[in-house]
Amino acid sequence: MSKGFTLIEMLISIAIIGILVTMVLVSANRLITSSNLEYYNTSEKMMILASKDYFADYRSYLPKEVGDDTRVLLSALVIEDYIDMIKDVNENDCNTTKSYVEVEKTSNNEYLYKAHLVCDKAGYETKNGE
Repeated sequence: MSKGFTLIEMLISIAIIGILVTMVLVSANRLITSSNLEYYNTSEKMMILASKDYFADYRSYLPKEVGDDTRVLLSALVIEDYIDMIKDVNENDCNTTKSYVEVEKTSNNEYLYKAHLVCDKAGYETKNGE
């Protein structure tokens, strides 16, 4: 009687290890994707806060009638020092001419702010304008 693993035992062990490695990789990929999305959501929230400061200083640029909207580009927010350059998850600059915050007048004294962030090199763009 030999003291070792049979070929079937080795194949089963390798298959189990392969399944476990696949599960770990899938979980890690989901975690990274979730973290990246949270990073971009936070960047969009920062853009909205910066645009609120911008429109507080430039109230005449706000939409005048209910239902009207206007935009401020990320480039304007950066140039005017309301926000630092937004980087993607790989530390590349996001697109300052395609990224903007849209402001819609929803009632006499209320405005809705929506950020649209484009980071070309990372392949990120805000989905559905939200």
